[in-house]
Amino acid sequence: MTRSPSRWTLTGMEMDPNRSADRKVHRYRITVRGKLTQRFVEPLGRVFVESTGDESILGCEPADQAKLQAVLEWLYGRGVEIVSVVPSDEGSPDHADPTMP
Repeated sequence: MTRSPSRWTLTGMEMDPNRSADRKVHRYRITVRGKLTQRFVEPLGRVFVESTGDESILGCEPADQAKLQAVLEWLYGRGVEIVSVVPSDEGSPDHADPTMP
């Protein structure tokens, strides 16, 4: 985590570009209570948000379990109630971010 003049940001949260091609990519759907915006999760890197009524669904593709844990801790530290964390390895989330492979 680094401190910029205007806010805290997490570094290294996005997918590792040096990841080997034979390693399985794990995608996750994180459901949280409340409406989150893309701007709110911007410090997390390549995470997209879709608000659905009283909940928001975050899609991410962390480089490893430690990165996933860091995302969850970041959300928890900001008072975001996490409803579920579900692997979605069978394909892209319903409304995938076009920047995610």
